This record gives sequence, C-alpha cells and structure tokens, in this order.
Amino acid sequence: VLDTNIFELLPTQTTRQDQIDNFFIEFDNLIGPKPGFTDADNDGIGEQVQNYEQDEQSRISYENQPSAYITRLDSQSENSSVNQGKTIESMRNKLNTYLGDVDNIIETLEDDRPEYQNISDGFLKIRKPNQAIIIRAPGNNLLEFQKINSNGIPSYLDDGFTITMWVRFVSKTSEGTLFNFGNPLKENGIGFRLETRTNIDGAGNYKRWIRLAVREEGGTLRDNHWGTENRARLIEGNNPIGFYSDAVIHQLYPNISTEDLNEWYFICATYNPSVVEEGDDQVFNKQYWLNHVDENNEIVAYSGLGAKCKVEIISRSELLRARGFKIGDLAVTPTNVDVDDVPIIEEDRPRPPAFDSETEYEESEETDIDIDVGY
Repeated sequence: VLDTNIFELLPTQTTRQDQIDNFFIEFDNLIGPKPGFTDADNDGIGEQVQNYEQDEQSRISYENQPSAYITRLDSQSENSSVNQGKTIESMRNKLNTYLGDVDNIIETLEDDRPEYQNISDGFLKIRKPNQAIIIRAPGNNLLEFQKINSNGIPSYLDDGFTITMWVRFVSKTSEGTLFNFGNPLKENGIGFRLETRTNIDGAGNYKRWIRLAVREEGGTLRDNHWGTENRARLIEGNNPIGFYSDAVIHQLYPNISTEDLNEWYFICATYNPSVVEEGDDQVFNKQYWLNHVDENNEIVAYSGLGAKCKVEIISRSELLRARGFKIGDLAVTPTNVDVDDVPIIEEDRPRPPAFDSETEYEESEETDIDIDVGY
C-alpha cells in the first residue's frame, strides 16, 4: 500500500519567548530565598545578614545537593572551582554593565529658588582722581576712632576697627584708595589705608588685590599679607611692597576677579591689636596669618595668632547663593546723581582736622571704583 500523505516526524518547536519564559522559571527556582538583613548603622538600609550560615549552607558551592541554590557571594565560591563566576554577585556585576542608562539617570531639576530683588536704589560712582567721600564729625570734632581713650592711645590703635563696604570695579587696571585716614605709608606717617592694587602675573593676566595697612605708634607698619608655600611672610613691620616682584605680589593678598566687571564685592577689613603677630616658624603658613592656627598647630576658627590686619571678601553672587537666592543679572541702573555732575569748590572743600595738606589724600592717576553706600 502506497500512502501519498507524507509528513515530517518533528517534535513541537519552542519559540524564543518560550526559552525566555523557561529561563526565568528556572532562575526563580534556583536563586533561593532572600536572606534577612538588619540595619546595623541606623541609616535606614539593611546591610548585615541575619541568617548568613543558613543561607550559605543552602548554596551549591557549600554542598552539591539536589535542592541547592545558586551561590550568593563570590567569596562563597572560592573553594568551588566549578561555581566561580556563577554567583548572584557576579551576575549582578555583569547586569550592571547592561543598565548604565537606568543607573545613571540625568535629571534636570527645576530651579525654584526665588530671584533676589535689589533693595538699594543705586550707588555712588567715584571715577576721577581725588574724588572721595570725606567723613567729618559735627563741629569739626574728632571721629570716634580718632579719639584718645583712657590708655592715652588713639581708639583705632588700641581698640581696633573694622571697615566694610560694597565695591564694584569697572576696569581691570584701576588702582586707588578705598578708605584712608592719614598716610600710613610714609615712614613717619600715621593712620591706616584700605586700598586696591593691580599687577600682571607671569601669564600676562591682570590680578586685583586688597590691602589694609596700619601705622602703629612707634612706627611699625602692619598689613594683611600672608605667607604661601613658596613665599615667606614678612613680619615685624617689613613691607612686602617692593620686596616681592610685581608678577607674584598678588599671591600674598586676597584677590578679586578682574574678569566679571558687573560683580559686586563685600570687603571687610579689620585691625585687631590683641592678635599676637609673631610666628617666625610659620612664615609659609597662610592659615596661620589668617588667625586659624593655634599654638598646637591645629586649625581653629580663631586662634588670636597671626596678622593683626585682615581683609575678607565675598562676592554678591556667592552671598546670595549661600542665602538660597537665584542669581540673575548683576547690572544695576543707578537712580542717584553721579559725582561727576557735582561741582567741588576747592576753597569750600572740608578738610578733616587730623590731616595736613601733604597727607590729606593720595591717589593713583586713575581710580575707577563704584562704592555702594546704601546697600
């Protein structure tokens, strides 16, 4: 008998989906129960296994038994050559290489910080040589810091003082006095001077730095320069101006960026006569001269050792960010009258009684400084 109905004797074929389904069924059967974890360091995450020995003994690397599960840790497979690289830990490490887009999600967070609104209406512009604000006490009396205290010493030398101001520099090269009393830079002078200076470093970049100089009774000149790893701090009244070259002098003083001419800076200059200004063995330690290193050579908030003069600076952007504000346009449109429009009649120009005609005010040829007096 010839049967003309011909067919192949093949078993039922499994699809790829069937293979994947079977894999996960087998995996769920072989992975074993999850061990229990306790939070050992109270950080809200369990990291210490409660039943470590029981879990280890149920794995194939411990004993080849019909009910054994996949080895959990690489360290548990060290004595089983056939199971090395076949652990849950090694599987996890391999899977991590496939899931970089899941583990490293880049999220764009919406900036919901409030934008700062200027409080002051404007600022005073000081742009020309010898333009200044002259401070006088009523009736030509002495100002508080000029008065002689009970120790027979001017208050600014015995009690100390602090000068604060908001400043914006409108060029990279401008130099000049920010606050001046007397002329401390003369060898036999008196008073103190807060000033800004600029220089060009070895790479050709303009550097702006702030200096506070105070002439003490007896003629000692103090200022706020520090030491660095390669530059020694000069002590006992030695003046670093002229001692160090113009290419490196900025490294010894607090700097202000010359790149963003719209930025405002808050300057706080302090003279503290109670600070012990010694430290011959600390001439290269910047933090010591900033009053942050004590007698045990440990970093502290205030040590009472270092430089008597200190200048600290923070930009408006840094201050507002620290207060939680969003930084917008820093430009300010002044609404007050420009000093350029105010005539000065020399014979009516007031002069502080402590100044003489030679030391009243010294300024460089160009002073481009905006001082905000009502911020």
